[in-house]
Amino acid sequence: MTKRAKLTFAIANLGCSNCVAAIENAVMPLPGVAYVGVSLTGGTMTVRPGPDLNVGAIVSKLMGLGYVVVDEFCTDSRWLAACPCRSRQ
Repeated sequence: MTKRAKLTFAIANLGCSNCVAAIENAVMPLPGVAYVGVSLTGGTMTVRPGPDLNVGAIVSKLMGLGYVVVDEFCTDSRWLAACPCRSRQ
């Protein structure tokens, strides 16, 4: 099996730039994450995997922050809704 160059996830409830920062700051330190970038307009998160990437840990981290991973490789922005980071402010 070939290693993927990147993984893209659709994220529900992604609503503002604070969401972007919260997700990037939470996911980047996880083991196996070489890069993470979040697109507010696209409602997606792109991860470049390093060694020992654990997709389950990424999804769990996002869920713990109040976000929902809609589907890996889904880029449909219709899932955007009120962002959870506003409830933490």
